[in-house]
Amino acid sequence: MFTLLIYLAIYIGMFLFGIHLMRIGFKGLSYRYLEQIEPKISPLNGLLIGLIITLLLQSSSASIALLVTFLATIKLSIPFAVCYIIGANIGTTFTAQLFVWNDVHLMIILLVIGLLLIILPYAKTVLIGAVLFGLGVMFSALNGMEGLVQSIPEARIIEMANSPNNSPYMLTIIGFILTAIIQSSTAAIGMMMSFSHDGLIPLIQTYYVILGANIGTCITVLIVAINQPYHARITAYAHVWLNVIGALLVFPYFVSGALTDFVIHLSSNPEQQIVTISILYNVITGIVFLIFLKPFCRFLTFVHRK
Repeated sequence: MFTLLIYLAIYIGMFLFGIHLMRIGFKGLSYRYLEQIEPKISPLNGLLIGLIITLLLQSSSASIALLVTFLATIKLSIPFAVCYIIGANIGTTFTAQLFVWNDVHLMIILLVIGLLLIILPYAKTVLIGAVLFGLGVMFSALNGMEGLVQSIPEARIIEMANSPNNSPYMLTIIGFILTAIIQSSTAAIGMMMSFSHDGLIPLIQTYYVILGANIGTCITVLIVAINQPYHARITAYAHVWLNVIGALLVFPYFVSGALTDFVIHLSSNPEQQIVTISILYNVITGIVFLIFLKPFCRFLTFVHRK
């Protein structure tokens, strides 16, 4: 068991390293364009910019932390910041879609081409190489985690999945703690996809872990917001409230059961099911907050006064 945990920690480290490489590559390739962004205070602009920057940085935490530091110097409206966070939450789920396309041959091609581009003496090729090599490293980590799961007896996995301790509350707490430790909801979703590769873990259990993971990812942004101006701090608080209220809205079984049943009908692939339900969750809660954007912003300013 101890050896299994050591290997798991190594693969998580590899996965986070891969994300970091992709982030460096995307950020370097798009930095000039990001500097030129001059948001018009429109909520739609906030939503689109949050979505795009998160896709480029491959992390909603990094994207929202960037917004917090940006707000430390420039005052943007709270509705803009809230919509940016909604866009970031949706954007981070698209990264997980890459994991569904994970293939050993593709992994090797990405690693080889990425490495060749990195050693070339040109800045742009190095950045492109970092993106490709980082994606290859992430695929390697996912394959490693899937191999670990296959080394666990099937009966043991079924026993753990059917454990009476796997209540929705406990699974949500596990997702929260896991993501708070590794500081990446994307990595947490990647782990769940590896462990659910053979469909032995019910989707409903993975669903509650994802709810907790979305809340756990707020820790990074809260740390960044410490000692920042009011507009920066309230953005971090908005991130927490969005994910907590969103989780509460879809936590009841009549909602979670309907969502998981719908996703299972859409795809028989367990990994695709996890990605689809993550996207659905963030899109549905995002639409709810867009509908109630003004009341939610008033709630934020009332609870978190200057």
